[in-house]
Amino acid sequence: MANMWRKSWAAAILCAAPFTVLQAQPASTGQKTSLIDAWLAMPNVGQVAWPYAFITADSTDESQKARRSDLFDQFDQLKWRLGERGYTRLVKTVTQWKSELSKTRHYRQPGDWSPAWLLSHPHERPPVARVASLGYCHTPDTVQVWDEAGVHQVAWRPGLRLSDLLDEDSALKGGGTDEVAVISPRGHVDHYGVAAWNYADTDLLPGTRVVGAIDLKGAVFPWMRDEIAGLLAHTPSGAACRSFPLSQGANNG
Repeated sequence: MANMWRKSWAAAILCAAPFTVLQAQPASTGQKTSLIDAWLAMPNVGQVAWPYAFITADSTDESQKARRSDLFDQFDQLKWRLGERGYTRLVKTVTQWKSELSKTRHYRQPGDWSPAWLLSHPHERPPVARVASLGYCHTPDTVQVWDEAGVHQVAWRPGLRLSDLLDEDSALKGGGTDEVAVISPRGHVDHYGVAAWNYADTDLLPGTRVVGAIDLKGAVFPWMRDEIAGLLAHTPSGAACRSFPLSQGANNG
């Protein structure tokens, strides 16, 4: 399913996702004829940790910002309803969710775009003319959690699993569907059950994002979880991210 999704987006129009900390760097001179050439011309390419590399396109930026705007409209309506019902703590949570998502200036295209993947998938390479920029982040040392208490970082350690987060974080809940969304550093989204009837576990890599749902009745809460996860999938994962424009339409941080 992830490969089919990636193919359909890359073959037609590339999209981009939000970056949080992005510093633009000068583009290499000369027009590159392929994305592989662009990667190999990038300074310090040998030091790139490829799960934390990304590409962007203006079309992705536009679509994800529109998606975020729709989500923010729902946030504003939800805060009013929660406040009316006395859920003051949850109002603060939704406010923090909105604040964190507002920090993203540009969005990436989820997927593995490393030279190795591009070489082994020649028919799925995006046209370099459609790519606004490429970049990478340093490997982080945390996992990010979105729960009923807001947004926080958990120190990553070898062997860290989703079950560890659930044991340590009583605010990380699955809502009406009893599921949380887990976003890999490359932007793949999976759902894992957190109730006895659908329980599943998984290892967590550094830079993984885990999103829970507000534990109240209503379809809006799982929908918000999945919309947040979708936006985070389009957000570069890692620390000290750098971006290298490839065209005049490149994102400049």
